Amino acid sequence: MPSCFIAGASGWGVYQRPGDLEKLQHEACSRMLSCTLVEDAGHWVQQEQADAVSGLLLEFLRRD
Repeated sequence: MPSCFIAGASGWGVYQRPGDLEKLQHEACSRMLSCTLVEDAGHWVQQEQADAVSGLLLEFLRRD
């Protein structure tokens, strides 16, 4: 199943356990098409940078 990961660069979640984001990208999700940390956003990235998240989601949906 294709997947994408979008999070805020200032959010604490991706930094909780070093190496977990890389494991997600390379081990847990076998077909991760994109992984983006959005600047100027924290834990609520979809609200803090709505336009950027919408653009990333549309880009993901257009991919094969």
